[in-house]
Amino acid sequence: MAKFEVKKTFRDIHTKELYEKGSIIDMAVKRADEVENNLDPSFLKRVDEKKK
Repeated sequence: MAKFEVKKTFRDIHTKELYEKGSIIDMAVKRADEVENNLDPSFLKRVDEKKK
């Protein structure tokens, strides 16, 4: 799982969950790639966690 920032509000077609712009979500990278392919790459941005 990875963290992604939602850049545009959208509804997940599998879970029917609404992802609001500006929220941070956990999503599998494979699933995020699917979202980008179905919508476009401007909907999600991967957030890198800072290592301690």
